[in-house]
Amino acid sequence: MALCVALVSMGASAQEYYEEGPAAGDWGVGMDLVMGSGSGLTNFGVSPKIQYYLAPSFRMETAFTYFIETKHTIDWDLNLNFHFLIPMKYGLSIYPVLGATFLHRNVSFTSLKADGITTFEDSANEGRFGLNAGVGVQYDIAPDIYADLEFKYQYVSDYDRANIHIGIGYRF
Repeated sequence: MALCVALVSMGASAQEYYEEGPAAGDWGVGMDLVMGSGSGLTNFGVSPKIQYYLAPSFRMETAFTYFIETKHTIDWDLNLNFHFLIPMKYGLSIYPVLGATFLHRNVSFTSLKADGITTFEDSANEGRFGLNAGVGVQYDIAPDIYADLEFKYQYVSDYDRANIHIGIGYRF
């Protein structure tokens, strides 16, 4: 958050943004690569996202993240986040991230029966709702194409985790 405040104070007096930047009613699509870590598990995933601009600097985003299986655990989450874009110089923007998440975890395991010979496989599924909070940086490569880097912490009972997203998007 300190980095966010420092960047805002440096660029607040000289905000430059593409004239063709986003407008209310614009849509965006994108794809992120994600690294999630928390609750004793670090895994990687992909996250397609859809964005809708409520105003030129305010957008909502829905994203689905699927994490590759790690330690017999598969996670996926569904997010609804809000971003308030703060334009800086040279097509760079920073934004806070606030939103909600639903995290689903599937853990598979193999167990031995009492005789010590027979094994069986089982799995446990659990889903929980939580909150997202974080900060992101967006760089406009062209008026309709941007790259972003986002740090988001998910507050989910027993499954808190930090996610780092790096991605690309297209506005239309």
